Amino acid sequence: MNKNLEILYELTEEFMNSLFLKAEEIYLYENLSEEFDLGLRSMLGINRSQTLSEFTGIDFNNEKERIIYYLQDEYACSYILLPHNKAEDLMVLIGPYITKVLEISEIRKMFRSQRITNEQIILLLQYYGSLPCITDEGILHSYIEVLAHFVQGDDADIRKMDIAVTSPEFGTAVKQDHSIRLKNLEKKYQNETVMMERIANGDETGARKAVARINRFTFDVRSSDTIRSQQYYLAVMNTLCRKAAQQGNVHPYFLDEISRQMSVRILKTYDLKKLDRLAEEMITEYCKLTSKHKVTGYSRIISDAVNFISAGIDHQNLSLDLVADELNVSKSYLSARFREETGMTMTAYIAKKRMDNAQELLKSTTLPVQDIASLSGYDDAAYFTRLFKKKTGISPRDYRKNNEGK
Repeated sequence: MNKNLEILYELTEEFMNSLFLKAEEIYLYENLSEEFDLGLRSMLGINRSQTLSEFTGIDFNNEKERIIYYLQDEYACSYILLPHNKAEDLMVLIGPYITKVLEISEIRKMFRSQRITNEQIILLLQYYGSLPCITDEGILHSYIEVLAHFVQGDDADIRKMDIAVTSPEFGTAVKQDHSIRLKNLEKKYQNETVMMERIANGDETGARKAVARINRFTFDVRSSDTIRSQQYYLAVMNTLCRKAAQQGNVHPYFLDEISRQMSVRILKTYDLKKLDRLAEEMITEYCKLTSKHKVTGYSRIISDAVNFISAGIDHQNLSLDLVADELNVSKSYLSARFREETGMTMTAYIAKKRMDNAQELLKSTTLPVQDIASLSGYDDAAYFTRLFKKKTGISPRDYRKNNEGK
């Protein structure tokens, strides 16, 4: 394959990664990996090896025509199958993904012949909830079609079809294995619930224990054997952590920022050890977030005021006047209500938050004191240093030195 086509396929893989879509190279007549569908068929008790030739509806006698297929299987999972120019029988399988959020009634209808229980319905809801949801396939299909015409010219053949995998009758051993897998899944999702509760409460130790138990009951649905599957697992975990922090009453402003940063870091990390460390950091950062920013026990107006102050702590003009104007309430009403619910005046609260922010930055960064002063709402570094020493008894530099490594 020439260099330009190799770069084009690498670009395609990166594009799919940006959408959290799994893309893997497969040969037409070789066994698919167990996680080609991210574990769905294993969960349903279909544990035998499968090849692409078992997908009915695809004419593999014409593989030399280099046809591109848009596929949807009997479980509402979509895939894209396209030829790879490295070898004649080499293909790239992209997916699975879903094109809409599935309701319980739709899942019951889809699995009616398999007598799915209520417990299994919950597991299937979790499975579909973890898949990428591409509600508008236009951009994805446009990219694939441009790729096809670039590689194959105007003769590119693109087809859309429903597919099914031939499924045998399953014996007792398979059913027993299926039962074990379901029990493991139940334990896994129970521990995910515990993890989210711990994060919502800012309990880092409890959250880490729950994650360890989750990994114990995971059976290759999100294997860490490859970079892509581990990135996908962390993307799902990032979503769970964000929802947990939201349940802990953290304002969406902070949730959006940390979630976006984590997503970028996941996509830019291509080392398994670093991805493992990132998983640990994710738990730490979300627990810190809920401990620092959760606003429980306050009325809506005071919660909004507290969130506005936290988001704008570097604003030098942050004051009762500015907050009241932002919330469109009178200063006297806001002042009285704020003191009643927090036990301090807003001026005192802002001053405390400025100092808390400065102390956190001194402990967690190597930024110059002047920059930390600015990020904490003080335009005069000398004034900030005097005020800091008055509040803590030591200078900012001594505070940093005393807290190194903590």
